[in-house]
Amino acid sequence: MTTNGITIHRVTPDNTSVLTRVDDDVFDNPVQPALLNDFLANPSNLLVVAVADDTVVGMATGIAYVHPDKPLQLFVNEVGVSPRYQRQGIGKDLVDSLLEHGKQLGCVEAWVATEVGNTPARALYHKLGGEEDDEQAVVYTWSLAD
Repeated sequence: MTTNGITIHRVTPDNTSVLTRVDDDVFDNPVQPALLNDFLANPSNLLVVAVADDTVVGMATGIAYVHPDKPLQLFVNEVGVSPRYQRQGIGKDLVDSLLEHGKQLGCVEAWVATEVGNTPARALYHKLGGEEDDEQAVVYTWSLAD
């Protein structure tokens, strides 16, 4: 898909070279080839990127997962767009692409979580037709590092 010179690609083990040039602030940290290969080795993991002038200016990741009591779902894990490319519809195109790939994998539902104060993300998800859950979530984390 190409819009206004921005092309959306799904990254696969065969086209990781698309990540050679990445704008700052797209990912939280620099992409590490070994971690990228591990991520892409699992066909349930999805990575889509937005490319302008041979540079990745946006990305979104998702994970298709199965429950023992529910059909396949897509968790939209992360969406990042370079600040200079924000508010141009790139985030929407990235999430649309993830949702389409999730459908192709057989997912019947997709979901995402974001911080209450993340107004831009909440506006994006609302614009995409997402429905805000009435129940507020609380997030717990555990450090598993030694």
